[in-house]
Amino acid sequence: MNFKRSWMLGLLTVLVASLYSPWVQAAPSQRWIINTGSLPAAPLLSQVQQRLGVELHPVRPLLQPGSVLVELRKLPALGSLQSDLAVANAMRSVPGVRFVQPDFALHRTEVPAPNDPNYAGNQASYLGQGAYAALNMRTVWQTTRGSANVVIAVLDTGILYDHPDLKGRLLPGYDFVSQVTPATGSGTGGVGNEGGSNDGDGRDANPTDPGDAPPPGATCSDGSTTSSFHGTAVASVAIAQANNAAFMTGMDWNAKVLPVRVSGRCGVATSSDIIDGMYWATGSGRVDPLIGVNPNRASIINLSFAADSPLGTSCSGDATGLAQAIADARAANALVVVSAGNNSGGNLQLPASCAGAIAATAAQNDGRMATYSAKGSNGPDLSISAPGDAQGRYVGANNSGIATGSQRGQPDPAGNNTLLFRGTSFSAPMVAGMLSLLKAANPSASNTDLIAALRNSARAYPDNAGVCAGLFGTVRCGCTVSSCGVGLLNPEGALGRVLGSGRAVANVPQSQVASSDGGLVLDGNLSTNAAGQASGLAYRWSQVYGNPVRTSGQDTASLSVNSGLASNAAEFQLTVTDAASGQTSSGVVRVVGSGVNERTFMPASAASGSTGGSGGTPSVTPTETSSGGPASSGGGGGGGGGALNQWGLLALALLLFWHRRGRLAR
Repeated sequence: MNFKRSWMLGLLTVLVASLYSPWVQAAPSQRWIINTGSLPAAPLLSQVQQRLGVELHPVRPLLQPGSVLVELRKLPALGSLQSDLAVANAMRSVPGVRFVQPDFALHRTEVPAPNDPNYAGNQASYLGQGAYAALNMRTVWQTTRGSANVVIAVLDTGILYDHPDLKGRLLPGYDFVSQVTPATGSGTGGVGNEGGSNDGDGRDANPTDPGDAPPPGATCSDGSTTSSFHGTAVASVAIAQANNAAFMTGMDWNAKVLPVRVSGRCGVATSSDIIDGMYWATGSGRVDPLIGVNPNRASIINLSFAADSPLGTSCSGDATGLAQAIADARAANALVVVSAGNNSGGNLQLPASCAGAIAATAAQNDGRMATYSAKGSNGPDLSISAPGDAQGRYVGANNSGIATGSQRGQPDPAGNNTLLFRGTSFSAPMVAGMLSLLKAANPSASNTDLIAALRNSARAYPDNAGVCAGLFGTVRCGCTVSSCGVGLLNPEGALGRVLGSGRAVANVPQSQVASSDGGLVLDGNLSTNAAGQASGLAYRWSQVYGNPVRTSGQDTASLSVNSGLASNAAEFQLTVTDAASGQTSSGVVRVVGSGVNERTFMPASAASGSTGGSGGTPSVTPTETSSGGPASSGGGGGGGGGALNQWGLLALALLLFWHRRGRLAR
């Protein structure tokens, strides 16, 4: 009987292990970012390999100086290093290793919502008046509609260059998704392989969004089976064309978007691809000769992705590669806006919680936090709420996608539309678009000044605006700066603080798409002097980009473009001078011919130029591999699903059984 009881006890232990071990502890990630600072990487990686006791394969050096992406060719042996934190601590114990982090997966911070054609009514809730959280943008646009001098890098799923509401506003970008997604779905429960390029190749100069749907018959872990075209929706909130009698209106009517594709199938992006994208977008860090130098450096980065910390710690200092990338972007004079995450009242997720990030949370029309939004403060940096409608939804440019056949999930040439979305994914570009307007209104303002303007003008949250955990789910609770952030985005107040006691502003017309070769008038009559009036201004127009065009009225408020717009992407700068104060101000408007391919356009005068550069490379000579997927596909936790832990607990159960059997034999 004792022997039978021991056998049953062992069997029960095995069953419990197989059912619950994935919840207790996930197997460690296979891909890691290791930073060795200024020290040679190769000898330190060799020491790390010895410390772990497994083969360490260099995948590639990152554009982040000193950082190398490596892959554990097999997971550590049973009984040691059975978590990300344990592996990280072992790596950190090697003298000279500056920091390490798993190459974890980040997910788009979008909450799926149904198609709704009444986008105008939805936008009115946050671009018009009548709600506590409304932005009242019409007043702001009377002062500034932005400038094409400002570049917003959107790190996302790529972009739909042919969407009419984005044409005339896009730059050539880059696809940083490094791994090629398997052609067919696999895995358990019908979940397809997540992450990876989804376009059949790896990194290249084409950031077009091919769709992020899983293959036929498969389902993403968030339940989606169709493409989100998330990057296009996010970009449109910031810069969609205005006054074209179609679709929607963006926050900034002139800023340009630099598409940086970092996310593929199922809206999954790896931290290593995001890090490389950030360094390339800002022109900082190492230069990869195969990628080259970005000729259109961004002054604002928008990242609408989030994850929980894979190491169970908060993001601080340079403890992770993402945190260092944000710090280096700020040092390169770029602002980094990150969606807070959608964890229903939980703390800010990565990388919104990192030092230097501007965290964007979501608010309802009434000023209370949207129930899905993360909340909180990221210390001395900025956490601020941008509004949706009463249900916390945002309108964004999109595409219906091809529904069937071999092209399922790809964009439909006739399917351009707008959809309603939820998620802090769309709070972030609203904040990014406001920052670009502020930069246009006062180009001499520092980034510190712009952040202070947002902080000091924010509207206070109303009573019980927060979302807190209750006994039977989430409940409403009070908001403080530390628990929710500084308050609600207030564009009018922020603009007033940036302009200070008085500043001349060149308020250029909106960037646009030209349907003919000429006959276009650019009207700068909304420009103002230091007193906010239209009098006493001298005007000067000049062409600053594109093939030369023929114009007249260069010294008046209105520039006539007579010919040269066909097959051209031309930019015109208006400089106004206030006679009374002596102040000058400039803004740039972009005009693109309707048939121009913005992804490949290069002015004829610049065709022979070079945008290459050089930079140091680590002593490691890594080679990219095409096997495997993202290190993890959950909310930032380690990958592997806990299979090793199941075998470990099985071995433990057998040991207990044989130990018990031996005692009975005695």
